[in-house]
Amino acid sequence: MLKDSPSGYGLISILFHWVCAPLIIFVFCLGVYMRSLDYYSPWYHRGPVIHIALGLLIFLLMSLRLIWRLRSRTPDDIPTIPKSTMLAANAVKVLLYAGVFLICVTGYLITTAEGSGASFFGLITIPATLELSADNIDRAGFIHKYVTWGLIAIAILHASAALFHHFIKRDKTLVRMLKPDQNVKTSDTTF
Repeated sequence: MLKDSPSGYGLISILFHWVCAPLIIFVFCLGVYMRSLDYYSPWYHRGPVIHIALGLLIFLLMSLRLIWRLRSRTPDDIPTIPKSTMLAANAVKVLLYAGVFLICVTGYLITTAEGSGASFFGLITIPATLELSADNIDRAGFIHKYVTWGLIAIAILHASAALFHHFIKRDKTLVRMLKPDQNVKTSDTTF
């Protein structure tokens, strides 16, 4: 039940998905909210601290998730779904992963652009690796903003497709990401 099997996702993949997805949406909403604040709002200073710390957490979780994905077996395609649909679904997954990592890296570059480290809730500080010129900070900000909006659009497409498969097609696409596969042999759950 922990590891993925040919017929479904295991608990670890499911937890990564359902922890990362709402966290990414929350950080996105916080970022949009922060853009509307004036200097005297308490969240003008508090919001970026939380946004940066959660961005670092997302980077950590997504890195672990990618390692897990590369070392774990991916469930087989559902036989009733056309190959072209499965190729599109896999392309969306790659875009989601790439988008999240690009957003995290550009966020880090923006945060550390002037030589200060990125703080993870005051517990640890990730040091700056390079300083950026004003033009490069603007470029990183542009990429950060528009890739984020693109990621949200792709995530909406991804969620819509899952709901379509669940309610219209009535296949196991969504169910595989809601509960661990029960058809796992005991030997498949050992590390």
